[in-house]
Amino acid sequence: MARTLYLVRSHAARDYICGACDRPIARGSEYFRHEPHPFARTFRGERRTHWCHDCITNTPSFRDQVGRIWIRPSTLVRSVAEARGVQLELFRAHAVGIGRVLAERLAESPGLIHELTPELFQDFICDRLYAMGFEPKQVGSVFTKDGGIDVVFWPRMQGAFPFLAAAQLKHHRDPKRKEGSPTVRDFAGAIAGHPFNAALLVTNTTFSPDAEWFAKERAKIIRLRDFGDIRRWLQNDFSSPAEWREIPSSIEICPGVTVKIRS
Repeated sequence: MARTLYLVRSHAARDYICGACDRPIARGSEYFRHEPHPFARTFRGERRTHWCHDCITNTPSFRDQVGRIWIRPSTLVRSVAEARGVQLELFRAHAVGIGRVLAERLAESPGLIHELTPELFQDFICDRLYAMGFEPKQVGSVFTKDGGIDVVFWPRMQGAFPFLAAAQLKHHRDPKRKEGSPTVRDFAGAIAGHPFNAALLVTNTTFSPDAEWFAKERAKIIRLRDFGDIRRWLQNDFSSPAEWREIPSSIEICPGVTVKIRS
C-alpha cells in the first residue's frame, strides 16, 4: 500500500514533535508539515502531522517517469507507521512550497499580506524572487541573528555577467506604518563590506519621503519596493516600467555624448 504525503517545507511556528522519530522540532527550525488532502480530512479523518528534516531528507528516494518523488522510508519511519496501523512500503511526497500557496491566496486578497507572520512574509518574498528567475536563499529564520540581511539571491540561469544581491524584508501589521530612513541607513551598513552588486529592501507598507531620498542620494545600490510593488508581483508582473524607476532614461557619458537607455 502506498500512502501520499503532501509535504509543505517551512519553518516551525512553534515547538513540535516529529511524527516519526518523536524528537522535538524546535520553533524556527526547518521542517516538513503534512497537509492532508481535504477529502482525506473529511472522509478518512487524516490529521496534520509534522516531520523533522532528517526523517524526510535522509531516506533513499527516487523519481518516477513523471517526476514525482517516491521516498523509501527508513526502518524507524516504517516501524512507527506500522505501530499506528499504516503500511508504508513507499510513499509519494508532493513537496509544496508554502510561498507559492501564499502567493495564490494573496493574489485574490492582497490586503491579507498584513496578517501574515514575518516568517510567512519571508517565505512569500522568496517565492516571488524565484518567480522572477532568481535563486533565493534565506540567511536564517526570523528567530535567528542574520546581520541585517534576510535573503541572499542570484540569477538562476547561468549567464555571462552573474551578480549577487541581498534583501531585507520589513513586515508590519499596520498598513499605515511607514518605513523610515534609519532602516535604509542600517541596511546600507549591513551590506557594506560584502561582495553584493545589488540590494533590495521590501516592506508590505510604504516608505517615508526621507527613506526614498536616502536610498536615491546616499545608498544607490539599494532598491526600495513597497506594497504597491508587491501587488504587481502577485500578478506575476515583473517587467513593469515601475521596476525601472531607479534607471535613468538616458545618461551623459561626457559633454555632448548621451546614451539613451530606455524610452
